[in-house]
Amino acid sequence: MKAVTINISLNRELAEFARADAQAAAFDNMSEYMRELIRRRREARITEDVAMLEKAIAGAPVGDPSEAEMRKIYAAIKKGRKK
Repeated sequence: MKAVTINISLNRELAEFARADAQAAAFDNMSEYMRELIRRRREARITEDVAMLEKAIAGAPVGDPSEAEMRKIYAAIKKGRKK
């Protein structure tokens, strides 16, 4: 995959922290450091999304609605359209 260059601006405090943290974590350069931070953020977001989906699935009804439930659903839809 071809690399894309992205430039960022940091204030002095953040830049010094990033340099020190990258060096302490034995990254060869700032690009490696930034890639790792982005990967970790992406993994965290995926984990959050999976947890949200699992929660939604856990609360979902099991199986198909019964005929009586379908009649109620259709009646509610029909009533809502008349408004």
